[in-house]
This record gives sequence, C-alpha cells and structure tokens, in this order.
Amino acid sequence: MFPRGCYENLLLLKIAFMSQKRTRVTWKQDFLVKTFLEACIHEVTTYGRLGGSLKATSWKAVADRLKTEHNFIVDQKQMKNQYDYLRGKYAVWVKLKNRTGNIYDPITNTFNLTDEEWELEAKSNKNVDKLRNSPLVYIDLCSQLFDGATSTGLQSWGPSSTRPRPTNEFFEHDFDDVQCTQMEPPGAIPASHFLHQISITFATLHIPTLVDS
Repeated sequence: MFPRGCYENLLLLKIAFMSQKRTRVTWKQDFLVKTFLEACIHEVTTYGRLGGSLKATSWKAVADRLKTEHNFIVDQKQMKNQYDYLRGKYAVWVKLKNRTGNIYDPITNTFNLTDEEWELEAKSNKNVDKLRNSPLVYIDLCSQLFDGATSTGLQSWGPSSTRPRPTNEFFEHDFDDVQCTQMEPPGAIPASHFLHQISITFATLHIPTLVDS
C-alpha cells in the first residue's frame, strides 16, 4: 500500500497535469472584438508599441479588461493571434477598397465583386475568402489601431511616419476558434514535459484505494 503522503502528492500532480490541457477561445461575438480593439488602441496610444505589436504589460492590461468587462479569459498568445488576424484582414480590406471601380459599398460594408473576381483575388491571397465570407467589423477602430489615424488606407502612411507601415500580408490563422497554451518563461523546463512524465507514472502504476490503518 502507498504511503498516504505519496498518494496525495501524485493525486495533486495528476490534477495539475489535467489543468494543462489546451483550452479553446472564440472571438465570434462582436462586442469582444470591439473591447479588444479599444483596449489595444488605449495601450498603444498611452504606452506605445513593441515592434509591430503591444508591450507585455499592455497585453496584460488588455487581458484584464476583457476579463473584467466580459469574463473572457485569454492569454498573451491568444490575443496576439487575434491581433495578427485583424491586422491581416484589415490589410485585405484596405487593398480592395483602394482598387479603382468603386467596388466597395459603405452602406453594406461589402465589396461588389463577381465570383470570378473573388476567385482571382484569392489566387494571390487565399485568405481573401475570410473577408468575402465575413465582413470586417469596427473599421474605424481597426484604422486607428493599425494605421494610427482615423483615415483608412495605405495612402495614410508615409515614409516619415512613426507608426508601422500597413501591410498587405494576410496572416494565415483561423482565429474563429483558437487553441493556445500558457507561455513558459525563457529557459524554463516546460511544465508539459514534466507533467508528461507524471502521466506515464499514472499509466504504469496501480494506485490502491486508501485504507485507514
């Protein structure tokens, strides 16, 4: 029979292992996107950027706001994925809007393209279909975050601009349903590796029921 203390420790480790399973989040609710964009704009305006993204402290502030206002819990990687998704989708929107021919309808927020024209655009960027099937929401907020101004389009950026240049690149992620795990500190042994060994231990050991002595 296992000593009581050993059994309890193994049980706690098994619970910790199960808590490390991947979690899914969805950004399908528009109000989540709105709060996310507003929080990002506030952080960028107040504290600036780190490269083409937010600073670590800003990501934490955005996460805190999402949790406080909507009880929506996400980690930095999940927020960064959503940020890249919106930035890429906005870049496609800007590219199509700046095309000649008045193909954009501001009333419906859609593009008047034929199926053949959509397919032609998708050949150069297969993720164009994301914009075709799901119009970009909160365009003004996207403009403020990714252009740094209320005016939209690549033309609002100049060589002397201090903000990142808008890009036509569309990031190849599907963030309607994102899988992410917590990030490990640099140099640390991943918890998943350690807990994997624990799972092997549980698979090979038979833990009897505790019997009072």
